[in-house]
Amino acid sequence: MSDFAQTGLICTLQRLNDAHLPQLEAELVELASDRPIALVLPCHRRDLAQPALGHLVQEIAGAAFLAEIIISINGVERGAEDAARERFATLPQPLTFLWNDREQPAGTRTGKGENVAAAVRYLSKGGCEIVVFQDCDVVSFRRANLARLCYAVANPELGYRFAKAYYSRATDRLYGRVSRLFLAPLLHALVRVAGHQPLIGFLLSFRYPLAGEVAMTAELARSLPMMNGWGLELGQLCEVFRRVDPRECCQVDGGSGYDHKHQPATPALTEMAAEIARELFRQAALEGIGDTPAFHLAVRDAYRREGEFALHRSASLALINGLPFDRVAESALVELFAQQLAALD
Repeated sequence: MSDFAQTGLICTLQRLNDAHLPQLEAELVELASDRPIALVLPCHRRDLAQPALGHLVQEIAGAAFLAEIIISINGVERGAEDAARERFATLPQPLTFLWNDREQPAGTRTGKGENVAAAVRYLSKGGCEIVVFQDCDVVSFRRANLARLCYAVANPELGYRFAKAYYSRATDRLYGRVSRLFLAPLLHALVRVAGHQPLIGFLLSFRYPLAGEVAMTAELARSLPMMNGWGLELGQLCEVFRRVDPRECCQVDGGSGYDHKHQPATPALTEMAAEIARELFRQAALEGIGDTPAFHLAVRDAYRREGEFALHRSASLALINGLPFDRVAESALVELFAQQLAALD
């Protein structure tokens, strides 16, 4: 059973009672009749052939609380639209397809950020009052988790404008390496160097700040600038910090056994870490936190210490749960992350 402890600046909505899920979903259908909910599925052409998408489509087919589904997709060549539509043909909800990156100049970088931005531009035409974003590569997706995330924003008695999912990145071993070995210790390194800052405290309140599953009011979504690349989720949280009272933000337990594609240790994870660090330092500078070579050097040094602490905590967690843990490989990854920080200047 999950805990009910409340720490940090935002409310944590743990999953304590699975027997309540059918009633919650029934209530959500009623709530959505007054505040229509749009689901945005940002995806790439390569997602279309994956089993995870087929499972996701099966699950959300029964989501009667959704007024509309927007499939915002890139990488689909002209003439291949019908094949893409076929992957979603069993969904009973009204569907809108946004074909992104069609007329982009050569060399233009596109991806999830543009897919999200395109969906928000489409939603600016009005209609739905709440928007929820769901990654398409989640093998373990369950409709109940989507319902809980939507409910947090849809129920006016709760008073939340923004909700972010969190989940355990552990199955047969610990995953979530960028979160536990890079971002978390990097945030703690910033506290060591800059002291306690409101923005950093806000980010540290989230159990899984890099989660792609979020729900928010459509009004808030339209006000947020959209970043691209691996810094999207972190940048979004920073912009929410500037626009929303923490008492109007929450995080929702997305259950255990969360599983989606796992990136190889290099170069994907190190590239991801570099982009996240750039975005974090950019956002910190906007808050007047550091932005000098001496500050960045101090943060890098502090990260090495915090990275070792994070490594020890992960090893302890794996050991007490009987999970395999390759300390040599994970230590090498912390070193690679540290080198990425050094290469940013």
